[in-house]
Amino acid sequence: MNNSRTFFIALIFLATITACVVPGLPTASAPIFAPTVDTGRIETMVAGTVSAAIAETEQAVPRLVSTSVVIVTAATTATVASTSTPAPTEKPAVLSETSQSALTQQRDGSMLFADERAGYQINLPAGWLTVRINGKEYLDAFSLEDAANTAIQQSLLSIQNEDPNILRLLAVDTKAAHIQNDFVTDMRFILDEGKTISLNSDADMKAIAEKIPSSATVFRFEVTSVKIVTYASGTQLDAIEARSSFTNAAGADVSIYQKQVFFNVKAGTQSIIFTTLSDLKETLLPAFDAMLETVKIGAE
Repeated sequence: MNNSRTFFIALIFLATITACVVPGLPTASAPIFAPTVDTGRIETMVAGTVSAAIAETEQAVPRLVSTSVVIVTAATTATVASTSTPAPTEKPAVLSETSQSALTQQRDGSMLFADERAGYQINLPAGWLTVRINGKEYLDAFSLEDAANTAIQQSLLSIQNEDPNILRLLAVDTKAAHIQNDFVTDMRFILDEGKTISLNSDADMKAIAEKIPSSATVFRFEVTSVKIVTYASGTQLDAIEARSSFTNAAGADVSIYQKQVFFNVKAGTQSIIFTTLSDLKETLLPAFDAMLETVKIGAE
């Protein structure tokens, strides 16, 4: 891997870190306390953002959302049907021509994300709010009961200016018990097109990991492990684990855990970044690792 390639992935890692919804992001030497949240201002921001996005979406793709859906059956066979026709087994998912991906809710409540552009599919755990920036579900998310939580609103708003060709999907853990210190656990699916990484050694990952601490300007992560993991399904992934912390409004230090995995797909390198509170690691990490077992590369 050349230096420009390594630097690019390190920048993606850093951008994801700074985009996380963390109150009072600290520097290493000067902690910054979280400001008081103005709920009215957040609601105004949400209303303005959604109204503008809806107007833009209606002008840009007036027929795509209103006239067709993709129904994915248990055999993963896709057929196009009128919006008036209900899915026989699963909730229909809109296939966006711009995102080239589909979200389909399964019978058990989990969500199947099939990324045609990248060239893989994965089954996300039930109970997570999953959105694509340029998908109808992103606009709909703001009207959900879960979005009444200010921390979730901020998480959704934090991605509104991201490139949907790079940030392919955001998954947010909306369980109230898991939202602590105004911190929301999330998973971000990042596609680096036209690039691949070596899975024969951990040299590429070590090169990326070495640049992570020095690249941070506001939120500093310390890498704790770099390894190649082979799952029972046969899928081989590169994994980087890291830790950091921030100071909450009460002045207490709150620890954060992050795990980022990489694998090659037909379009390039796919990474999935899982960030949570260290106190929730034992609770939530098993579900993340179980999700990785469902990766099917090249699946249609």
